[in-house]
This record gives sequence, structure tokens and C-alpha cells, in this order.
Amino acid sequence: MRLIFFATALAFASSAAAEAQSPQAVLVERLGLIKLGDRCRLLSPGPRAALEAGAAQARGALLRAGWNDARLSELDAAVDGAAQNRACTDPRTQAAAADAREAYEQWAHTPVMEFGGWRRNWTARRATGPNRWRLSQTIDANTSFGVRELSGGQALSLVLNQTSATGARLILRDPRRARAGALDLTARVAYGLEAGAPAPGAATRTFPSARSTEQRPGGAAQTVFTFTDEAFQTMLALDPRESVVIELRGARTSERLLVEVGDLAAARAFLMLRAD
Repeated sequence: MRLIFFATALAFASSAAAEAQSPQAVLVERLGLIKLGDRCRLLSPGPRAALEAGAAQARGALLRAGWNDARLSELDAAVDGAAQNRACTDPRTQAAAADAREAYEQWAHTPVMEFGGWRRNWTARRATGPNRWRLSQTIDANTSFGVRELSGGQALSLVLNQTSATGARLILRDPRRARAGALDLTARVAYGLEAGAPAPGAATRTFPSARSTEQRPGGAAQTVFTFTDEAFQTMLALDPRESVVIELRGARTSERLLVEVGDLAAARAFLMLRAD
């Protein structure tokens, strides 16, 4: 999108923010046009939802780069002030809205898209992908997690090609009782995904799973643990810097897997978009 007229309106914007590809500039432009679109009735629901998804991606990138909520709130307030001073009939406003609508038409027809995180990506597919994945994150060569297309609906699933596990449960921060600020997110460099997991004693939610065995493409067996829709909705409410824990339990052993939240919410928004 050629949306560059808001960055210069922010007195505190750095030179990096003026670069079209920087997360700060992207967030400024998406938020600015959303606010203008609402005030001037410039955008239909589809393009507006696409702008929100783009803003969520940029916000996640800034959080992972070290921004905090206070700094993001300051940026949002500055964008709001700039949008209030922009006339609905301004040619730049009209051109930006036209660009957003055109970009939305392209995005709504994109079949597959990657959404980032610290170390792993979410792959979002508009059509059912290999092994029925619609939204997936690869944990290792034998393990994937995400949303699969099933008869009659979709399900949050963990799929393992080789395992002796008989049970699995999903553990994550309870966003209703514990703030993301309690996490040691500054330790990412030293501890990786583990730093984003709930700390011992933190308020968490735990979701059990249902186990099944399937034949995967090629004939070999795979084990599938399926979680509830509530588990997925709770994941969507987490900070994009966080990790969730999956505990696998067997007769004599246990294993701990980490899933990166990343830009999960933006990936879901992408899948829900349809061309106007």
C-alpha cells in the first residue's frame, strides 16, 4: 500500500519510521487510515479488516523489537491527533483509501501467507493444505500444531508422526488474571521461546485434549491431540511475544513442547477475509 502521508505528521517519528517497510511506519499508516476511514466512511468492512490485520502484524513486530504498551499508546494517540486534522476530501486521503481497497482485493485472493514470530512462522492457507492444515506452526520434523479442517468444522490440533504419548494438555497464561508484563520477555536472547512461557506460580489456564490415531498421506500412522475452541480463543488473546506449553504424557515419560504465539491473531484475520 502507498500509505505514507501520516508518518510526517508525527513530530516524534524517527527517520526509520519514514521508511515504508519499517514496522513503525506500517503501524502509523494502517492505524491512521482506519481512523480516517471510520470518520469519513471511506472503507467497507473487508478493507478495514485487512488494515487491522496489517496493524496487528506491525504491532507484534514492534513488541518483539522492544517496544512496550506505553510507547504503543503514545503512538496511537499521535496518529489519532493527525487523523483528526486530516480532511476527508484531501486528495491524499482519497488516494490512500483507494490504495487500501486495491491492496485488499489482492490480499483477499492470496492463497497462502506466512505470519511471523521470534523464531517460527504461522502458515495460513485459505484452502485446506497438506494433512488438512488451515493454520499451522512446525515445531520439529515430526510435530506440527495449529488449526485443521475436519468434517463439519475446524479444530485446534497437535499432530505427531512418532510418539508414545497417551495424553496432552495445553498450558498458557490466563489473560484475564495475569498481565503479559509479568513475563520475562527481555530474556528472549538468552532463553528463546522458554522465556515467553508462563513462569512458575503464574496464573494459567490448562486445556485437556482428545487423542486419536489417523493414517497420514503415504499410509503411516499419526497421533492427533485435539483441543477445544475455547483453547484457541484464549491463545488469540495472548501477547505476540509469548509461548504456550504443551505437555505430553506417556506411561513412563513426559515431554514439554513450546508453541510461539507470534502473529496468530493476524493469521486468523487473514483466513477470515473474503473478497467484497
